[in-house]
Amino acid sequence: MIEQDTSDNTAGLDFVESVANCVHDIKNSAGVLMNAAESIQIAIADPEIGSQLTAMQSEARRINHDLVHLLGLYKLEQSKQGICPAVVDCEDLLTELGAYNRPLLEARGLEFVLDPGDSVEGYFDRELVIGILNSVINNAQRFAQNTVHVSCGIDDGYTVLSVEDDGNGYPEEMLVCGEIEVGTTNYSSGS
Repeated sequence: MIEQDTSDNTAGLDFVESVANCVHDIKNSAGVLMNAAESIQIAIADPEIGSQLTAMQSEARRINHDLVHLLGLYKLEQSKQGICPAVVDCEDLLTELGAYNRPLLEARGLEFVLDPGDSVEGYFDRELVIGILNSVINNAQRFAQNTVHVSCGIDDGYTVLSVEDDGNGYPEEMLVCGEIEVGTTNYSSGS
């Protein structure tokens, strides 16, 4: 006699679907906030308030982009969308990164340097990589003192995208292998 699995596995799926729907709604709300901030910025001539609105727009845009990235990962997990590698012009990619990130970095007094190298090309999933780069740039700007530098080049036949900041770097205890205990997340500092 063959036993049939009668356990209900739909509860996990329903939760995942609910989270995806919430992420989609939050993404739409972030878009509304971006548009409202832009309308207010156009109407107000005060440069200090304009600078604050630029920072607000950039943060809302970052939230929106991260939510789009999260939805993309959800679709990838649900096999609704696969990784789509293609030839990517890295200079165009860096131009897009600049347009997306420069307002926030400049509003925080940081120089944002983009170095496309020799206009190299790479073969990768553009949207996946740009999402990762935006996340790394966001982390770099939090710790940079004056500059965030993004470059592209070829190393040993591979396309290399690099994000560097001029912050203090990782603490020594993080660099020593094996000395960090699992579960040492510091929620007050985000580290």
